Amino acid sequence: MARNSKRIGPKRIGNLAKQGGVGVETVRFYEREGLIDRPKKPARGWREYDETALAQLNQVRLAQEFGLTLRDMKAMKARAKGPRAGFCTVVRETLSSRLTQVEAEIAMLQSKRKALKQWLGQCHEQEGLPECPLYNRIASLSKGHRK
Repeated sequence: MARNSKRIGPKRIGNLAKQGGVGVETVRFYEREGLIDRPKKPARGWREYDETALAQLNQVRLAQEFGLTLRDMKAMKARAKGPRAGFCTVVRETLSSRLTQVEAEIAMLQSKRKALKQWLGQCHEQEGLPECPLYNRIASLSKGHRK
């Protein structure tokens, strides 16, 4: 009988971590932080995680990819235990704040992109000429440090 590596049902922490694309210590950290539920430890044996734990782990990773912090996720999870209105308010505020940060980062990256394109354009314009304005500008900055 062939062994299925994506076994449905209970799994130990190593399998959960592997399926979630994280290390075992990350799973333990998320448990301590309350981001994923810690399974009850049987009197004998190892803790076993179910599909809910994998779904929680995947949700944490997805939220991080979208720029949410662990603090954001903890606040949302805590609010999910109460009335929906409170949850929705926290989610809207959190997502709005993160969106503002992402938009600021995009603006900064666009500014950097523009500057790099300008510098590269100057390099192409000066190619083959005896003088390079960028070289002269950068070299003049380091002359004060030469001895």
